[in-house]
Amino acid sequence: MKRPFPNPPKNAPPDTVWFGGPIAWFSISLTIRADDLVPEDVTRLLRVEPTQSQTKGLPRSTKAGAPIAKFGSWKLSLTSAETDEWDVTEAVRLLISRFPQGPSAWKLLPPGVEIRLSFGLHLETTNQGLSLPTDILQFAADRNIDLDFDIYSERMA
Repeated sequence: MKRPFPNPPKNAPPDTVWFGGPIAWFSISLTIRADDLVPEDVTRLLRVEPTQSQTKGLPRSTKAGAPIAKFGSWKLSLTSAETDEWDVTEAVRLLISRFPQGPSAWKLLPPGVEIRLSFGLHLETTNQGLSLPTDILQFAADRNIDLDFDIYSERMA
């Protein structure tokens, strides 16, 4: 059973400042990129449709005047708006569960690819955080995936 999103007590005094707690908004993406990567090959190999891709030498979008891609990339993203899961760790598990379970398919990616699991974490208070359990770290290690964190806060110290 999914845990409910933790909320501060409703009877807190006005202007109470809260510390800690879960990260309220996040984005997670797995990106595969290389100079001459063909996104359709990655889709066939991993059996997952990307949320975004580009092919070197082709326009980056269908908009008129779109810039030409200088490299190939394949990206699968998940934002907090696309899931009812509030726990970043569980959301990562949702994203990676879409991929083949074993690392063998990943080893068939072209040599020199860069694979990155990126986290965009948007803090509402100070001292918010997450932990990455060993199953997620093992998934990344077995597939030679780098972890990348961008942390955003509206508060200035």
